[in-house]
Amino acid sequence: MVPERARRMIVEDNFELAPCGLAVLSPGGVVLKANRAFCRWIGCAEPKRVRGRNFADLIEGEGAAFFAELAVALARAPELDDVFVLLRGESGQVRPAYVNFVLRRDEAGAPASIHIAATRGESRAFHEAELERGKRAAEQLAAIVSTSADAIVSVDPQGRVLNANRAFSEIFQYEPAEIAGANLADLIVPEECRADYEGKLASAALGATKAQIVRRRRKDGAVLDLSLSTAPIRDDSGDLAAVSMIYRDIAPLTRAAEHIEFLLREVNHRSKNLLAVVQAVARQTARLSADPDAFIDRFMSRLSAIGCSHDLLVSRDWRGVRIADLTRNQFSQLDDQARERIEISGDLLEINPRAAESYGLALHELSTNAVKHGALSAPAGKVDLSFHLDRDGKFYTLSWSESGGPPVTAPERSGFGGTVLTRMAPLAIQGESVLDFTPEGLRYRLSAPVAEIVMG
Repeated sequence: MVPERARRMIVEDNFELAPCGLAVLSPGGVVLKANRAFCRWIGCAEPKRVRGRNFADLIEGEGAAFFAELAVALARAPELDDVFVLLRGESGQVRPAYVNFVLRRDEAGAPASIHIAATRGESRAFHEAELERGKRAAEQLAAIVSTSADAIVSVDPQGRVLNANRAFSEIFQYEPAEIAGANLADLIVPEECRADYEGKLASAALGATKAQIVRRRRKDGAVLDLSLSTAPIRDDSGDLAAVSMIYRDIAPLTRAAEHIEFLLREVNHRSKNLLAVVQAVARQTARLSADPDAFIDRFMSRLSAIGCSHDLLVSRDWRGVRIADLTRNQFSQLDDQARERIEISGDLLEINPRAAESYGLALHELSTNAVKHGALSAPAGKVDLSFHLDRDGKFYTLSWSESGGPPVTAPERSGFGGTVLTRMAPLAIQGESVLDFTPEGLRYRLSAPVAEIVMG
């Protein structure tokens, strides 16, 4: 048991060292006792200079009237909280304060003393502003959590659910009433993952953990692959109060990774095919070129045609191209007048990458030959280009027909353009081709099974 003298000393120390202003008044308002904080606020360095003064004199304005009203109010209610006053110091400086008043009575019930506790108005305003900022921050955090696409759940140290956001309900397909208070492991952790879950729960108590891939179970039994991050939530004393868990659906990332892997394989495959095509173009062009300048000119032109087709394929992630877009790209090398004299019609399908390479080279050879030697070299010449899907939908045919140009005769020997049109293009798509040099103009037809040219 604490001796009376020691108890009084403790009370006295607490009175003197309190951060707020404390004072004891007589029933008539005379200051009997004041602590250091109260003296400092009213500009008195020594507490003895405050003792004996009338509290009404320390109030700015009508202090006497204020104290009279205060005495009446305390007679009705012995405690009054947060009464705003302006305390005037010895130097005349005025400080705003919020004061709590408590009336103490003696054993006979008569007023014995008035105890006051004052808080400086500036400090209170600061703390209220801090509380308001904290409230807004908490509201913002709550809004972020509630609208997050990630499943966010907090559990107590034993693993019971304290809170869960809307995304948690949606991802795991539980109603909110089924979640609150339930054991999280029973809700979403497969039996074979229990030991790992318990380990992560224990680790989270020590500190935040980085995202790790885990398996969790939906209400319907479906197993999901998710990314899990954990962090401890501590109370004011630093003890563990809860563990926060954030589950992120990684299915979109998995699909994206699989798609990237597919594209890399496709690029590798296409690169090998492209190198084979370039080698064939180089060999044939060199074999039929009379001098290096002619070789460079023709070779670069054909590489440009291949590049046009690949630009379209890349822009569509190698998902194929529309034949109309491929045709426009290959004809971009022509001037406006030449392009206007090519009539395009028919069934403009979407074709696969392999067919796009073959059709692209064929259209390049046909159009460049028409400009140099054929219908597009004459003012009145024109070209009819049509694409036709047969009635059964099994074969697709490209038809090129020139008219209005100079008289046409078959060349004495077939050049690289003829090789592309009659061998390379049809072989790549398991098709057939016919190239005719009629007097009226060049005729070309390329037919292939639809299954070989459309996207699978």
